[in-house]
Amino acid sequence: MTKLLTFRSSVAFAAVLGMVLASIPLLAVHGVESALALGLLLPPFVAATAASYTRRTHQTRGIDLMLRAIGAGLGIWLVPVLLLALSSLRVRQCAPGEGLAFMLLGPAVGCALAASVGVWIGGAYRDLAWAPWAAAAVPVGAALLGLWAFYGTPTVYVFGAFAGYFPGAIYDDLVHIPTRYLTYRAGILIAVLALVLLFDALWDPSTDSLAPRARVRERPGTVAVAAGALLIVAATYWNGDALGHWVSEDSLSERLGKTAAGERCIVHLPRETHAEDAARLLNDCEFHVERVRRLAGLQSSEPIVAYVFRNQHEKKELIGVGRTLVAKPWRREVYIQMDRWPHPVLGHEVVHAVLGEAGRGPFAVAATLGGLIPNPGIVEGAAVALAWDLRDDLDPDQWARIMRDRGELPEAKTLMSVKFSGLPARRAYMASGSLIRFLMASRGMDSFIGAYAEGRIGDLEALETEWHGYLDTVEVSEHERGVAEVALARSSIFTSVCPHALAKLRADLSGDAAARDDARMLETCRAILEIDEGEAQARAALIGALARSGDTEGALRELAGLREAVSAPKPVVASALEAYADASWTLDRHAEAAALYEELLALPRTDGPARQAEVKLLALSGSDSERELIYQMLIDRAPSAVVVHLAEELGEARSDGLGPYLEARQLLGQRRYALALPLLWEAAQRGLPSARLERELERLHGVTLFALKRYAESAEVWKARTGISRASDAESGRWLERIEYAERGTLNPKLPGPSSAHPAAP
Repeated sequence: MTKLLTFRSSVAFAAVLGMVLASIPLLAVHGVESALALGLLLPPFVAATAASYTRRTHQTRGIDLMLRAIGAGLGIWLVPVLLLALSSLRVRQCAPGEGLAFMLLGPAVGCALAASVGVWIGGAYRDLAWAPWAAAAVPVGAALLGLWAFYGTPTVYVFGAFAGYFPGAIYDDLVHIPTRYLTYRAGILIAVLALVLLFDALWDPSTDSLAPRARVRERPGTVAVAAGALLIVAATYWNGDALGHWVSEDSLSERLGKTAAGERCIVHLPRETHAEDAARLLNDCEFHVERVRRLAGLQSSEPIVAYVFRNQHEKKELIGVGRTLVAKPWRREVYIQMDRWPHPVLGHEVVHAVLGEAGRGPFAVAATLGGLIPNPGIVEGAAVALAWDLRDDLDPDQWARIMRDRGELPEAKTLMSVKFSGLPARRAYMASGSLIRFLMASRGMDSFIGAYAEGRIGDLEALETEWHGYLDTVEVSEHERGVAEVALARSSIFTSVCPHALAKLRADLSGDAAARDDARMLETCRAILEIDEGEAQARAALIGALARSGDTEGALRELAGLREAVSAPKPVVASALEAYADASWTLDRHAEAAALYEELLALPRTDGPARQAEVKLLALSGSDSERELIYQMLIDRAPSAVVVHLAEELGEARSDGLGPYLEARQLLGQRRYALALPLLWEAAQRGLPSARLERELERLHGVTLFALKRYAESAEVWKARTGISRASDAESGRWLERIEYAERGTLNPKLPGPSSAHPAAP
């Protein structure tokens, strides 16, 4: 075997591949991503090696041929596996057992199957020089078949016979070994065993050829067992939908249980969804579809299909991705989970599906090379631009301006290429969205549609220069710059260390917090910080848990270290400060907690956390009963039904509208708009104790009036909210478009963002 050129070439390729993977942090250790890379690239070489060996070997038993070929294949697999094991001495490996399991279940099993297939092809075509090429083509063909499963069904994950497990979207970092993958690989191992037994039964070593007629008579039992095993494997493929190896449209819609259909959208959602909530979700989907088609000038009447799962766990189980929301433009489908209404990401995903009409190639997206190589920068930038995604109360132009001032704005040629996927997500999405919107505003929508169809932007350098000039005019406050610090500090998943282990630990931390288990929280926080010492949530949770556990000195030491750290983003300090303040309140150190909340309000934070800090500070200056009621609501995290009762009591204890306001928020969270509206009116009449709370009350009032189809009143509220901030203007503009669509069944939307025509450009 070692004298074969194909074997030596395969070993050399495996070594080079291992070194290349070791140079990329995400792939430098055993894990799902590196296992997938090996599973895709090694089996063709293993199959070719096995076919070459079989052609050049004489008078050897079939079982020996098979075992030697499989051994050689596993030897080729072992080369990069050992290199990655050595790499783990340099790059942290947080889950070595799971990583090795991915390596065994994926490329190891795939290489064993490839070797078996190679022996079969080499034995069947011993006299043909192209047998190794034919053998190598089988794993390649199987990978294409897996791609077809991704392409032709709603499934986002892919199980490949040779390649192993493709978990789905790149940003979905919560990955584990699912049970359905184990059953799938068990089927592949049965196939390998069957191929070995059947080849040994049919191989005639005296003639170095397969002799099925003669050998079947000699070994009927072995042939029958092997054939039966292969039939079992075929049955698992045939019933893959039931086993979870892939999922069909019918099974997916049946599992969800309810369908709402309109002219522009078909929405599959949980069967328990209330009829009014289903109608609102359908109408919102139809609004987004009509809005994007009118903005982009597209004329298709094909409805968009939205699958709305109960939660991220169900979505992960059924299609393979959890937190990440995805779309398949070529299928005109989007996959999201239930969330507040209006759904915060539905508009973004609908853009992908609608722009499938303008895309090209098999995936119906912006792509080059005849549509085969997607350009993710244009694809995602278009979705951000047309949906005008707001993140942390900032619009994409503001994010881009802040990045430019920090020297972190990616170059346009990087953004508008496949290199987009290697950038940190927030930087990539917001910068590309700002650039694409500027392209639309300065060159016109027809120019954008042309660029989307071609998969490239002409004269990109000139556009970048003009865009930078425009960004100089975008106003950003110091508060907004501070809010952006945390998100911009996050690294790309490709440069992250142990992203999947971190995702699991974050999930554990949420469970620890829900259980109020401070001892476990301390363990989990320290495990997270050992991997990533800049993890804001864990740092804040650690300080709070230390304080509640009585280790005041340790909590203060951690907090002081954060305050003194030059590189610590202010919102991270704020989160830690709030955790310590909450713990101080829990320990009845009310004066200390009040002082900390006062300090907290001076730090840059998004509007939601800042409102909570205001309410906590108000509680500490009130009566004992008020303090206890708000403590149960905001720190003890009482269930929603209990909070409604507590807020009602608070309304009786205070003369202002804080109680009715908090009660209304809980009802709105349960989508009980008719019950919430009188409380919002009462809160407005009685007044709220801060301008920030008043603004939020006004926003909730506009949402509630729209939900109750009181469109004219809702429009007045949203018109009154313009001028507060760029984010508020964008939100108000979107609601006014919703009102126009609800009243007329159509709309005339403006290009999103503060500038909608050529005046936006320098």
